[in-house]
Amino acid sequence: MKKSHLVILLVVAIVVGLAGVLYQMSQSSKWDDSKAAQTILSNLAVNDITKIELRSTPASVTLEKKDNIWTVADRNNYPADFSKIQDFTKTLWQLKAGQEMQIGPAQLGRLKVLPPSQGTDSGIEIDLKGDKNKEIASLIIGKSVDRPDAATGAAASGRFVYNPADKDHVYLVSESFYSVDPVTQGAWLDKSFISPGELTEVDQAASGNNPGWKLQRKDPKADWQLEGLRPGETLEKSFAEGLSSFSPTFLDVRPSAVSSDESGLKDPFKVTMKTTDGFTYIFLLGKQGPDKTRYVQFTVNPDLPTTRTADSNEKPDEKKAKDEAFDKKNAALKEQLQKEKAFEKWVYLVPDYTLQQILKRRDEVIVKPSPTPSPSLSPTPSASPVASSTPSPGPTLTPEP
Repeated sequence: MKKSHLVILLVVAIVVGLAGVLYQMSQSSKWDDSKAAQTILSNLAVNDITKIELRSTPASVTLEKKDNIWTVADRNNYPADFSKIQDFTKTLWQLKAGQEMQIGPAQLGRLKVLPPSQGTDSGIEIDLKGDKNKEIASLIIGKSVDRPDAATGAAASGRFVYNPADKDHVYLVSESFYSVDPVTQGAWLDKSFISPGELTEVDQAASGNNPGWKLQRKDPKADWQLEGLRPGETLEKSFAEGLSSFSPTFLDVRPSAVSSDESGLKDPFKVTMKTTDGFTYIFLLGKQGPDKTRYVQFTVNPDLPTTRTADSNEKPDEKKAKDEAFDKKNAALKEQLQKEKAFEKWVYLVPDYTLQQILKRRDEVIVKPSPTPSPSLSPTPSASPVASSTPSPGPTLTPEP
């Protein structure tokens, strides 16, 4: 072999070796270590966004800012979770590319960054708009990927994203977009809800063959008493303990115009609750809804004292302090009432597990007396027959089949 040929082979081996090392380094590098790191939605005017549209193949959500309040348009403008919207827009504003790929239109489906209208290889489309429906930016979230993190050795997740304004370029980002995927309306609702507080009375109305029941207690420290206990019956202890605090939540809402036949609120199951603060809640419970929920609607009525009755032996300073505390508490209760009154026009999908206690029948909340065992009767001894010299044969047993 000539010397020149040997030198050429040596150079080729070095180049191949370096290429392999660089490839391994690129595969094990972190997302943020790439030189391609750049803002995906450059100069995003976050404060100008007044409308967010999220679309996937099976579902869509429209979030809209009305009268300076973010709402879920798909739920008749029910208040949206502002903190979630704020975090989401901040994520988009800060979104940086870990890797950049230059591909043709035919490869967009492979990375699932096609618009939702183009079939199963589509992603989640995000449209950001401003006043008068002015387009601000768009983004399509595509396929999820996992790769090892060189620093920690743990798996790092990311997604391909596509900015339609940046043709033929797809970016790999470290954001997983769990808050967006899957696209559902209920995930964006403001889940602030009623907070009845300490209960003093729970009254389940009779319905069908269920006689209903009524529990009362003088104050939160007293024991619950079941009205109409029969001799030998006692209130089930764990039931009473579980009823002391009632704090419902909800997964989704339906507008008040929803069919009463669909919700079952045409002939509802009624439960009334009274609290130590003077609030009376009337819950109407309908049929089973999706995802182990039940349709629920409610009203709240106040019975708040207007003045405080002072003790005869109160000193002036003591009276002033108690009056101020009374006024402060009353103001807080009025604010709570105004907030909770706004919830009355909606029909809620409430998880079954939060309603288990108040849905129990009367025979499920009491411990019935054990039946008294009947006394056993001893056989009366009879006169002994005359002894026979021939023993009588014993009974013959027929073998069982």
